[in-house]
Amino acid sequence: MDGYITFEYGELRLGDTFVPGVLSRLSVDGKVRFDEAEQDGLSGKVKVPMGWEDAAVSVTIELLTDEDSTCYDKLTSLSRLYKGHDSSGNPMVYRTANAHLAARNIDEVVFDGLNSFENNKSDSITVNLRFVEHNPPIQLVEKRSASSATPDTTANVEPGLSDHILGGR
Repeated sequence: MDGYITFEYGELRLGDTFVPGVLSRLSVDGKVRFDEAEQDGLSGKVKVPMGWEDAAVSVTIELLTDEDSTCYDKLTSLSRLYKGHDSSGNPMVYRTANAHLAARNIDEVVFDGLNSFENNKSDSITVNLRFVEHNPPIQLVEKRSASSATPDTTANVEPGLSDHILGGR
């Protein structure tokens, strides 16, 4: 694991690194995965639900120019974080420490995309950071084994912080 991703007090941290800028929005998008099949003699396709896609997490941050650095300097730093990798050259995987993500049962994410845009009215750059839920194959096998051995009670559980955030309680 390459560290935690945290969102607190309008700030975003990736591991030990503070992401320069003002956090303005966090959103999570989940979708159902469908298998589409054609039926003989009928037009169109039949959609069969096959599970869920990995969730997408989007974070919008405003990079401001101040007396210490320009918005372009901050974008350069953020671009380096985006291109960061582990010792094997793989993109960084972060454990999440955020109540919103915990409520959506998202424990790990990978930095998936970085978009930036500016306008001619302010000395700032708005960036959108995209993360995708990370479910390693071994973790998926473990979840399937656990779910087949115990009944599904998630419908009656209130959202809260994941066990790894609470220290395994």
